Amino acid sequence: MQAKKRFGQNFLTDKKILEDLVSLINVSNQDKFLEIGPGKGDLTENLISLCDAYFGVEVDKDLLVFLRNKFPENKKAFINGDILKLHPSKIYSSNKFRVVGNIPYNISSPILDWCEKYYEKIHDIHFMLQKEFALRCAGSEVTSSYGRLSVICNYLYEVTILKEVSKDFFNPIPKVDSLFVRFSPKKKEIDQKELSSLKQVTRALFNKKRKKISNSLEDVLQKESFNKLDLNLNLRPDELSLGEYLQISSLVKDDG
Repeated sequence: MQAKKRFGQNFLTDKKILEDLVSLINVSNQDKFLEIGPGKGDLTENLISLCDAYFGVEVDKDLLVFLRNKFPENKKAFINGDILKLHPSKIYSSNKFRVVGNIPYNISSPILDWCEKYYEKIHDIHFMLQKEFALRCAGSEVTSSYGRLSVICNYLYEVTILKEVSKDFFNPIPKVDSLFVRFSPKKKEIDQKELSSLKQVTRALFNKKRKKISNSLEDVLQKESFNKLDLNLNLRPDELSLGEYLQISSLVKDDG
């Protein structure tokens, strides 16, 4: 089965690494899994026998046939479709589930947006991601990869880099190495107003990321609110912690 470039397919088949990944996921016999893009089922076969319930969403119809032939006793577990259009109630009506996948690099951000949309239904997430993207997800104000994505991910999740996987273990070989990352939700539910304010603030400040924040705060706050901030206005956006972003966001809510 040849990888298709239009689907961003890079298959990971090394048995030792796949076993390591499943060990890092820490699968129990009570877990319910949703795998995004099971591909040729290499990770799937390490998961499906260990968990309580499994569903895989695969956009490639040829791979869907392959998967159903490979796992004849679990044919109904494989769904053909675009994960970004799937409502999880179609597979798990009330239970929380765990999400896993070797994610196509070109749709990593939309898939994280999908996970955010169904945040309260998801127990945790384990994704194989392009190294640079993963470092941005896990970044903090003391790392060079810190940016708007870092702030939003850090607000929603405890982001843990679990394992680096060389590009040489994929077929076809991509141009970059990958990181296997865990996203553990920090909240029972999202305060949508707070998150919306946080997104507004980070968008405004990181749009002028090389400027002092005093240059961009006027885009989100009334001038008279500046003296309520307990932070140095000479800092740049990539020097502010999540707590400091939330401090600004709370004033945006008040101003709004």
